[in-house]
Amino acid sequence: METPGDLQQLVKFLCNDGWPFHGQRRLTPDDVIAMDFTSAEAVSYWIIEQGHVVGLIRVLDLSDIGRGAPLLDIRIAGEHRGRRLGTRATHWVVGHLFDSYPDLHRIEAATRHDNTAMQRVLSNTGFVNEGRLRDAWWSDSGQWFDTMIFGMLRRDWNKRLEIDS
Repeated sequence: METPGDLQQLVKFLCNDGWPFHGQRRLTPDDVIAMDFTSAEAVSYWIIEQGHVVGLIRVLDLSDIGRGAPLLDIRIAGEHRGRRLGTRATHWVVGHLFDSYPDLHRIEAATRHDNTAMQRVLSNTGFVNEGRLRDAWWSDSGQWFDTMIFGMLRRDWNKRLEIDS
């Protein structure tokens, strides 16, 4: 995983694909420029396979680490979906976060109720489905969707590592 440093590469990646399960299915360069990729509140990593960028994972709300929970945002390019890249990237970033932040107690992820692929990624990584928020996810298609909330506690992660050893 590499941290994105080139805004043009971010714009190209995020604007040249569709994101059917995000609030905005298509992003403009201005949308990307307005996004937070690296700051006190966010960190991002490219998902790279065989030397090619195939996805992006962002961790948001880093200031919540001591008393709350950062939130994951994962995007896999359309042509690379369905190949377990999201699961591998999520596994890596969760381990990286728990290793890097000793005060981190919890990580959260939210997805639309109809995004079964992302729900599978989160479950396969050890996240627990903690609930459903009705009509909490607005889409630029003009529709409301239910939001599925997932959480991972440090103790869940440590238990998973013990089982995998």
